[in-house]
Amino acid sequence: MNNILKEKLKFKIAISQMKMEEEKNMMKKKTIIFKDLGIAACLLLFLTGGAFAGSKIIESIWKEPEEVEYSDEITQDVRDKNISIDEAKLKAIDILEKFNFNTNIVEYEEIKDGTSDKLTYRFHSEDNYSVNIDGETGKFYDMWNDNYFISDNIPLISDEEAIKIANEYCLLYGVNLDEYEISKVWVGNNPSISDGEDEIVTIGYNKKYNDILNPFDYISVCIGSGENGLRSFRIESQPFDNNEIILSKDDAISVALEEDKKIETNNIESVDAKLMIVQMNTDAYERIHNKEDYYKSRQTLNYSNTERTYYSIDSRIRNAWVVTITYVDDYGEDISRRYTEGKYSYFVDTTTGEIIGGDNSYSL
Repeated sequence: MNNILKEKLKFKIAISQMKMEEEKNMMKKKTIIFKDLGIAACLLLFLTGGAFAGSKIIESIWKEPEEVEYSDEITQDVRDKNISIDEAKLKAIDILEKFNFNTNIVEYEEIKDGTSDKLTYRFHSEDNYSVNIDGETGKFYDMWNDNYFISDNIPLISDEEAIKIANEYCLLYGVNLDEYEISKVWVGNNPSISDGEDEIVTIGYNKKYNDILNPFDYISVCIGSGENGLRSFRIESQPFDNNEIILSKDDAISVALEEDKKIETNNIESVDAKLMIVQMNTDAYERIHNKEDYYKSRQTLNYSNTERTYYSIDSRIRNAWVVTITYVDDYGEDISRRYTEGKYSYFVDTTTGEIIGGDNSYSL
């Protein structure tokens, strides 16, 4: 971030913090005289260049990522960092009971995340339902009806009927639907079709914060026609910082463009930005610091996981401006390069103004 933008952001943070302090003082019935003196002193310090130098009104949330090795080996040490298989099994049985399904577990799998010690326990029921439990958090993640993939002559179901059934399954799970809104309906396997009939219909629910859909606080239910209509049920609710929105759209674009100068790209064709809820990641960091491997891993068919460079970071959920830069298309017949290098989205934190991640496939 350039110095001018830093100063602008510091000033906005200062004003925001002073407004918060003013509200607190009003609630505590502090005298107006002392409150105004305090605000004046803060402004004086800020304008003379000494504001908040020693006091940390707002701290940086971005930490230098640590390089980690890819490994899917499940050792006893890994198991000790997750809930036990018996605990996970009880949770899987509880889920099957909620949906009134057969609770007899006939087999299970352990699946390790390649870049952490997190395990996923997958349980298979006698009636061919698969239930996934997050070994790190102990939470239910999703369930699949494996019978669907071996069925023939499946009739059609309408979107209205599917939504009604999906709502019923949400209630069986214990979801308060008043806290969610339906954010998408996919008829068949085409996300661009939201009404009509097909063999399956997928309904997505999300919570909203400040009128922004949170993609990390969601439910996805896939309904099919015929008996055992539930094809899949997934729920996720990750902690959300709901950080303050201080940085403007224009300033966020300036931050992203400044960062993009660190890497050689085609000339810029257009830039746009949208306020979204994102998860911190190391994608932009990897692209800047390891460009050759970054694109090689995305453009090479069957690229080995062990050949990639992986990084670890605290994956917090934050408000951010997603700034998407589209580059001039001179890729000719190279579809792979067009798809992976044609645009890039930086995640710019709305509070700190830092680049906290990115993605090369976001569409605004």
